[in-house]
Parts: sequence; C-alpha cells; structure tokens
Amino acid sequence: MIKIDFSRDDQGNIVEFSVEGHADAAPHGEDIVCASISILSQTTILALHELLSIDLEYAMEDGYLSCKLPDLSEEVREKANLILNTMLIGIKGTQGMYNEFIDLNDKEV
Repeated sequence: MIKIDFSRDDQGNIVEFSVEGHADAAPHGEDIVCASISILSQTTILALHELLSIDLEYAMEDGYLSCKLPDLSEEVREKANLILNTMLIGIKGTQGMYNEFIDLNDKEV
C-alpha cells in the first residue's frame, strides 16, 4: 500500500508531503497505481523547483519521497498552492479508482 501524508500550516497551506511504500497492484514495472503516484509527486517537486525557483528540502529513494517547503512570500505561496493542490486532486482521483492501494492523510500541522 502507498501511504501519502500531507501536512498543512494553520492557514491551510500544504507545507510538506511524503509518499511511502508500493501499491503492489501489479508486477514491478506494470503497476499503474505506483506509476501514477510517482509521476504526480515527482512532477510536483520539479514544478515547484523549476517554475517557482523554490529551494526545496526533499528526499527520494525506492518507495519513498518526501518534500518540505521553506517559508514563502505570499505571491510564491499562491502559485505553490496551485501546484500542490493539483497534485492532491490527481492523487484523490487515483485513489477513487484504486482505493485499496492508497492510504491518503491530509492534516493540519
């Protein structure tokens, strides 16, 4: 199962997220659930870094990805929220089709 955790600040902004585990929905290399979540989470990190020039704290290994955002200006935070919420929409859509393989937790810090 893939465990996904989002942490938010007191204003509801996503300040960090982590993705851990494997869906095991299909053999390695054929698992569309793992591939979907990997693409969503890695593209989010790339977009935050390359489009918004945010210096992220992140870690990535087999079956694990985490990302923590630094304090941001209001303008950059607004743009970051669009990217992060788009990721969350994609994850919820994937979870809707493959609920038995994804454990999603979205909580305030």
